[in-house]
Amino acid sequence: MTAPAVTVLLPVFNGGRHLPEAVESVLRQSFCDFELLASDDGSTDEARRVLEGFSDPRLRVLANERNLGLVATLNRGLAEARGEWIARQDADDVSAPGRLAAQMSFARGNPSVPLLG
Repeated sequence: MTAPAVTVLLPVFNGGRHLPEAVESVLRQSFCDFELLASDDGSTDEARRVLEGFSDPRLRVLANERNLGLVATLNRGLAEARGEWIARQDADDVSAPGRLAAQMSFARGNPSVPLLG
């Protein structure tokens, strides 16, 4: 399997009600060379069930057995990420369809810029 250009890290703790829209906004990106790595941080709501309800092969789900907090969850996601670039999205965010395309175009055209948003 070829590594994707971008890993979108999406940590979630009890954000199940926002997840469908957040996940769909990433999966509908015009830039297609990505994986979505969603990390459930021990949620007690329907977050994990919502994540497991998607069948898109670009989505991988990590699940913490208990709540570890945002930093530990993000660090775990970074360790599991396959992409050359990392994009962040929160569970209650919605990405515009051209977000990753615009960010990758800028990043590739400006290699001296290490971080963008």
